[in-house]
Amino acid sequence: MAVQGIVTAADRIRELDEINGGLADMLNHMGQAIKALGPNAQAGSDDLDARKEVFQEHSRAAYVCTQAFHARMKRQVYALEEAGIILAQAHIHSATSSAKHKQANNQPVQGQGGAPPVPPASEAEHITNGGLGNLDVGWLNSRGNKVGMEKEAELLQEAKILLEDELERRRGPAASAG
Repeated sequence: MAVQGIVTAADRIRELDEINGGLADMLNHMGQAIKALGPNAQAGSDDLDARKEVFQEHSRAAYVCTQAFHARMKRQVYALEEAGIILAQAHIHSATSSAKHKQANNQPVQGQGGAPPVPPASEAEHITNGGLGNLDVGWLNSRGNKVGMEKEAELLQEAKILLEDELERRRGPAASAG
């Protein structure tokens, strides 16, 4: 457990794991709500009122899970902002706000070549690293070793084949001479 006021990376990971578990609960409730809409949803019962009650119960529970997820993820974002990993003033540039801005200026909604729309200059000044702030994706990717391990295994396999070929080539004349 963290000392009061100090939250460690392990604490954040545990929180994210709990949030992940909440998503599974939310999806379960959504699935049960949808299942209640179908005929014979209740063990052989076609009682419409019972199915409505089950649907409402699971819909409410899914809504509560969704709200909890939203609140907990918002806390994670605030923690990232406080740590200086992402910028607090980085605006999320949605397609709808971009479309409204482009239509107001009689500009096409799509960027060049069908690319995503570019934010207006005033918003672009506040967005750093595509909205990621100080988070360096290249740094994160460099910490993964999967590509290096795969390439090492590939090179070792090639070296093994070359050595086997060389051994076979050297054994060939010696075996025929004896």
